[in-house]
Amino acid sequence: MRNKLTCLLSIFMIFTSTAFADEFDGGKDWGSLSNMENAWDGQKIIKNSEYEAVVKELEKRKNAKKIRAEKKAGQMLMKNTESSETDFLSKFDEQYPLLNLTVPLDVSGTVVPVGHYKVVGSKVNGKVYLNLCQAYNVVAKIPAIETEDDFNQDEINFVKIEDVGNNVLKFIYGSMNFNAYAYTRYE
Repeated sequence: MRNKLTCLLSIFMIFTSTAFADEFDGGKDWGSLSNMENAWDGQKIIKNSEYEAVVKELEKRKNAKKIRAEKKAGQMLMKNTESSETDFLSKFDEQYPLLNLTVPLDVSGTVVPVGHYKVVGSKVNGKVYLNLCQAYNVVAKIPAIETEDDFNQDEINFVKIEDVGNNVLKFIYGSMNFNAYAYTRYE
């Protein structure tokens, strides 16, 4: 039985190898010198100027994606008019106190909606301002009065709001640079 199986297997291998040998002639089309000379037929020659134009177009598309991503980040509600505002925004990664505003404010005719704001204190030409920021945008700029009072707070960086009455809020702010307070109306 074993010899029959071995014989049958060897006959099968011989027939299959001859079948493959008939299909593959090896010398006529495969590896001949004439095919090596025609290997580049049908391909277009690209000049350096065309290549550089394609590279510039791809870079432009890459930069356009970045610009679109920056525009999606949001538009500023209040335009920065002074260069010093961009100075403190460049340091925005520092730890600034977060304020939960529960009522809309009226700051110089601009309505500040309810929300969470980082409060960044700044000095511009000797004047002190409390800037309410969302993301990297200044939403409101509240004029403040600098003081030496620490308002009995345990923390160095803080911001609190107190209802004074008659639709007026008092902001108290403290940082490493200065302490300040401000009054503003709410709706």
